[in-house]
Amino acid sequence: MDDLDFFADLMITGTMLGLDHTSTRPDVEEALGHDCTFEAPSGMISDFGLVEFGWWRGRADDEWAVTYFGAQTHRLPWLTGTKQIESALADRYGVFRPRLDFGELHSAVQARGFTLAELPSPNDGMIEYWEPTSRMGLLVVADPEEWEELPGTVLKMLGPENGHVYLLFQGREQAFRSYADHLLTLREPDLVAWLDRREPGAEPGRTNWWAYLRNVVARRTGHTPAQEARWRRLGFVLDRHAAERGIDTADEAAVTLIGSLTEARARGMADGLPTMDQAAERWLAATTTLAHATRLCADRPLDPDGVRLSRRLRNQIHLIQPCLPYITSAALADELRAWIELKPALLRLPIKE
Repeated sequence: MDDLDFFADLMITGTMLGLDHTSTRPDVEEALGHDCTFEAPSGMISDFGLVEFGWWRGRADDEWAVTYFGAQTHRLPWLTGTKQIESALADRYGVFRPRLDFGELHSAVQARGFTLAELPSPNDGMIEYWEPTSRMGLLVVADPEEWEELPGTVLKMLGPENGHVYLLFQGREQAFRSYADHLLTLREPDLVAWLDRREPGAEPGRTNWWAYLRNVVARRTGHTPAQEARWRRLGFVLDRHAAERGIDTADEAAVTLIGSLTEARARGMADGLPTMDQAAERWLAATTTLAHATRLCADRPLDPDGVRLSRRLRNQIHLIQPCLPYITSAALADELRAWIELKPALLRLPIKE
């Protein structure tokens, strides 16, 4: 393997050395080095050279969670010139190039059976891309005068990226807040009729519209516990309709429900909602088998479908993990623990021999 394998695999798997946004800070530091983490306004940053992880936690007793990670490829000239590429990377991939060219990277990604989608960019003189399954993003120089780099130079490879949905709806925040206020007053039949009239009919606009609406509702808060509960319940209603309308697949809908139930329980708002056991059982029924997932950890090479499923499973296991304390069935809890134990092994090995 060479350095282009590192960059291409990072783009399509969303992992590096088996690490990603689902990893813990001790695991990251064990693999890449200690004494490289420092405080930042956003929380903490682990800067290992080419690789960087950002961390955040809401409370002092919470575990640090990854907010972003990836390769700061604009550093390649001086890192390679001074031979400061992380030893863990050099040991596996050998010598790194001093400049990463988008054309070469794109060809390597396509050769692995993946494509890159262009995103709207808020940065002048730059083009942005992402891989929707891995949610890794790319920043590429378009105007050399703006960035003093050759056209096509990849400056950053960071994720997890959300596809810049907020840019697609820039300037429409107030309109969507008005939508949310109106939806809060509607009974079910009227809400269904409103959705029928408003949602776009074509993709990707339809999925993006739903994502933005649900995000606006999720960010609304009430001045009283009763108002807060109304907003959270509207979120549950929209999640249900998104699943019924095919915006979310069955496994995605189950993961969303688990996350919403976890938050609702933390806020003391679980009355009248499905139980956590019911939500977990929905996910288990909608996803693949544990035996198949276990084979994905060992089978090599992984084909594109295997990479995509591995990435999807690792993301979903990470999101459902906090529900475990709320599971009442001992057998169901044991089954979920087996899935959680499997998470670090998915995509940990190179996807090809």
